Amino acid sequence: MGTKTKSSKKLQAPKGTRDHYPEDLLRQRYIQHAWRDASLRCGFDEIEGPTFETTDLYSIKSGEGILSELFQAYSGKSPKDVEQVQETGTAPFALRPEFTPTLARMYAARAKQLPKPCKWFTAGPYFRAERPQRGRLREFLQWNIDVIGLPGESAEIKAQMDAEVIECSVRLFESLGVQADSLKLRINDRDAMARFFYSLDVTENQLEQAFSILDRQAKLPADALATMAEDAGLPQAYVQFLTGSVTSGSFDLDAPALDALCTQCIRLNLSPWITKDHSIARGLAYYTGTVFEAIADGERAISGGGRYDNLIELFGGPPTPACGFGLGDVVLGNLLDDKGLMPEGVELMEAVARPQASIRPVAFVVPNGDPDNEPLVHTLVANLRRGIESEEWLARDDRKPWQPDRYAVAPVHARVSYKSTRNLGKLRADAEKQHARYFVEIHGDDKVEITNMDTRESLTSTSGSFHIDPANPGYAGRAIGERA
Repeated sequence: MGTKTKSSKKLQAPKGTRDHYPEDLLRQRYIQHAWRDASLRCGFDEIEGPTFETTDLYSIKSGEGILSELFQAYSGKSPKDVEQVQETGTAPFALRPEFTPTLARMYAARAKQLPKPCKWFTAGPYFRAERPQRGRLREFLQWNIDVIGLPGESAEIKAQMDAEVIECSVRLFESLGVQADSLKLRINDRDAMARFFYSLDVTENQLEQAFSILDRQAKLPADALATMAEDAGLPQAYVQFLTGSVTSGSFDLDAPALDALCTQCIRLNLSPWITKDHSIARGLAYYTGTVFEAIADGERAISGGGRYDNLIELFGGPPTPACGFGLGDVVLGNLLDDKGLMPEGVELMEAVARPQASIRPVAFVVPNGDPDNEPLVHTLVANLRRGIESEEWLARDDRKPWQPDRYAVAPVHARVSYKSTRNLGKLRADAEKQHARYFVEIHGDDKVEITNMDTRESLTSTSGSFHIDPANPGYAGRAIGERA
């Protein structure tokens, strides 16, 4: 018998993938835990789907062009699958490049039974057959947060749902130590931009091309953009806008949805993170209204998302408004490294081992029936989800976001009711259904009542009543945090 000899060829992981040795995996866990904590604190429920789907699922959403970005798969044991690949060049299955089609399929399958809204998050592996580069690999983890369905029909409700998606992303960045002066959520409205493009004589057939070119504005020089627009036959007025001859400040953009979103962001204390930017387009055709991108240091796109009100219907569900946001672990890890915000050694071990946010809602906050108190609900919930940083930690020059003494009052999982009723009995029943620990009634900024839902006991304050202001000694969040 012949003897086998060792191969002298050095075996490596496939290009665009990563080997995770112990500390590498801890770094990834640190990011995953931050994703999960932010999602739970903001009232999102975790879901998951298969890591591969039928190839048709992706072409429904993105067209046949998506096929070049897919790692396709088939079973060699199935003659039918082999025949399909030989005849069409397309396999019956594909590794998932994103989660939105799976989410749309899942929601459409149970749309009648599911609540409105559904607030869902997931974080898992994804695969794209593209050229690897900094921040972009062929295999990566991605965090997705989505709000599907509306609890009402008003533009204010839609803006509130958009704001809740943005709030969750901001709470993540805050928890990781990223500051608003170095990262902004730039927001725009594709519907308003479409109306503006029509005023520049862009036709309906040219609209998606106009958005696609606008989406590349931050990556290409003005002359290259002008050439692309002219080659596409877009009007000269559009070219002038695209290249800066007509700036975003030179036209009156009628964008009531954007104004409503900004109002909601003020309620949630998000204003330092938000800026309008009419160059944000999000090139994917399924976006229908509000779009946004997280831009770091004025130039790097970290993540993005927006409203996709027609997608659920494409997958067999009813017309369903939806809004979502995605963020990959590769680009986020690079950002944390660049800013010195990734722990190492024993600090990394301790940060990963620390307890995570409660899956069970800690606080369920409602108004007492007076509509004037409804804005206070959102203010208190935002404060509860953010926590209060300790004075000792803030006073240190070497403070880091993972240090155990960061919070005087830790952030907690806080929820609101989306029911239209103001009946406290029905709201309390909603809190029970969601297994909330504390029922929080707001009667005014200086009158907050807290009930332990397990014992039915009312919490009392030494000052007589709790307050929504974190600076007040009787702050409701402090009372809840001490008992959580």
